[in-house]
Amino acid sequence: MAAGAQPNSFTDRAFFEALVQNGSDAIIIIDTDDRIRFANDVIKKMFGYDPEELVGESLTTIMPERFQDAHRAAIERYIETGERTLDWSGIELPAEHRDGHEVQVSITFEEYEYGGQNVFSGIMRDVTGRKERERKLEQQNEQLERFASVVSHDLRSPLQMAKATLAVAKATDDEEALEELDELLDRMDELVDDVLELATQGQTVDETEQVSLEAVASDAWNVAGHGDIAFESDDVTLEADPERLQTLFENLFPNAREHGGAESIWVEATHDGFAVNDDGGGLGHVDREQLFDHGYTESESGTGIGLNIVRTVAQGTAGGSRPARATRAVPDSRSTR
Repeated sequence: MAAGAQPNSFTDRAFFEALVQNGSDAIIIIDTDDRIRFANDVIKKMFGYDPEELVGESLTTIMPERFQDAHRAAIERYIETGERTLDWSGIELPAEHRDGHEVQVSITFEEYEYGGQNVFSGIMRDVTGRKERERKLEQQNEQLERFASVVSHDLRSPLQMAKATLAVAKATDDEEALEELDELLDRMDELVDDVLELATQGQTVDETEQVSLEAVASDAWNVAGHGDIAFESDDVTLEADPERLQTLFENLFPNAREHGGAESIWVEATHDGFAVNDDGGGLGHVDREQLFDHGYTESESGTGIGLNIVRTVAQGTAGGSRPARATRAVPDSRSTR
């Protein structure tokens, strides 16, 4: 180095170490025995482990149990045959945080020789946020398909029938035709309400709170219940979105009354949520596999949307990542709406 020259800090070892330790990606190096030999500081942020804790441990330490056997087999096979059973560039898999929750990561593996030994480096990037956005987009696309189905078929069909019935009524002054027209318009009004409700309830549950099962169920009963039917509910506290929960009940209660002939409905707490039961006529020949599918109904007057809304609400997620407690319905409703 010439006299008076300064060291080039961008070629110093310390500079590259800083890049590795302070980047946005987690970096792990393992040997051919699947033992971790190095982990950078980002590991702490991504998986909750201090890097020193992982050195000497198997890579399966940060891997969900269901993938561990396949991982070991893939490593052994590659070492023996040189055959890769997985794509090494940008493969997306769930990893496991120290507290047990899963983290969606994108992993790129590289192999090289260091100190006379073959080692593998894994560069991992947290893609949980992107995967969640993709899930929401897929959910929205499914909703759009449902709306298209309702508009193109479920609404168009009664609309055409209504026009034809109106023409007959005008030509003949047929009161029965007018009554039929009134029923068709009621059906169309119900379809519109269901579609609007499905649009609202299909959104993700972002926040929950402590609510009384009895209070929410009673409020729903005041809206959708019937004076001739007995109703009761357990009084327990649940973690849920109260508006969504009430919507769920408002769909189940009329279903039991109108299609199942129920004389009594009761809501009871279970170990992981609650169940809605009734003493109606039973499900009969209804296909239980399709019971909650959009558009499925065995009733001539049914829209096939009500119980689908129930499932949509029950499957809502809190915080975008975990199931919302107490939004699991196990309805004993005896027919489909």
